[in-house]
Amino acid sequence: MNFWDALKKKGPIIGLSPMDGVTDAAMRFMVAKYSRPDVMFTEFVSVDAIHHAKGTVRWERVIQPFKYSESERPIVAQVFGKEPELFVEAAEIIGEMGFDGIDINMGCPAHNVSEHGSGAGLIATPELAQRIVRATKKGAGKLPVSVKTRLGIEDTHEMGEWIEALMEVEPAVVSLHGRTLRQLYTGKADWKMIGRAAEIVHKKGGLILGNGDVKTKEEALEKTRQYGVDGVLIGRASFGNPTVLLKGAEPTKKVRLGWMVEHTRLYEKIFGSEHFVPMRKHLAWYAKGFEGASELRQKLVLTNSAREVEELMKKESLS
Repeated sequence: MNFWDALKKKGPIIGLSPMDGVTDAAMRFMVAKYSRPDVMFTEFVSVDAIHHAKGTVRWERVIQPFKYSESERPIVAQVFGKEPELFVEAAEIIGEMGFDGIDINMGCPAHNVSEHGSGAGLIATPELAQRIVRATKKGAGKLPVSVKTRLGIEDTHEMGEWIEALMEVEPAVVSLHGRTLRQLYTGKADWKMIGRAAEIVHKKGGLILGNGDVKTKEEALEKTRQYGVDGVLIGRASFGNPTVLLKGAEPTKKVRLGWMVEHTRLYEKIFGSEHFVPMRKHLAWYAKGFEGASELRQKLVLTNSAREVEELMKKESLS
């Protein structure tokens, strides 16, 4: 039994969705500590980059998104690309790094990914997508291989044929975002189509997680009941709220200020102080829901270290 089957036996699977530029090791640690999600994913890494950086000085930089802590388990490494043979190599490396599973990104709508035939671009080439899943399984050994994808390229009616094609190669799980490639993140996620996809996946004996516009754990549980999915991945609702997967009231200003300090210290410990800019967006997300939040955000986006953030929080707590 792989960990996905074990999670299914416990009930609806509620996890944190992988998001490039967001779900780094520091952010996932915060969510793991305060929400205890059933499963977590890394940011995606290019299999091409893994291949070309192996044995070079670029290696540590390329695999930086694969940093994780034991508190995040089960933790799944996500990769993307379009060359099947490179997925074999990447899967072998991921296995050596101790991950619990491997996820193939077939849903990223970013132009520089999809237009090159990777991410959601693979929906247009189902045979290639199948070859990639088979290749990843070959390199993964006993690790379960899952796929995160979308409803289609242009139209949601493409969903049926696409999901049928995926299920022919038996991924451990399909995580389905309820939008097409062309929609990007506009409009509303189509949960009716996710429900129809769930019927296809279940007929093939697979597991499916829905994704899109879910803001709370209560809503996630309702989606599993209403649309027949095995679980839900929560994405953007986690921005600035590591307790997103818990039931409860909105965090207070004092709690949010404490999170900013804790997250910033952790970020600096993991990634160093030389590359602080990516941390600023998290600080801006934390600064919401209280009087003076807008003014505080303007100050936070100019900080350059954990020390500066701590000093700012001290002043804010006294105001």
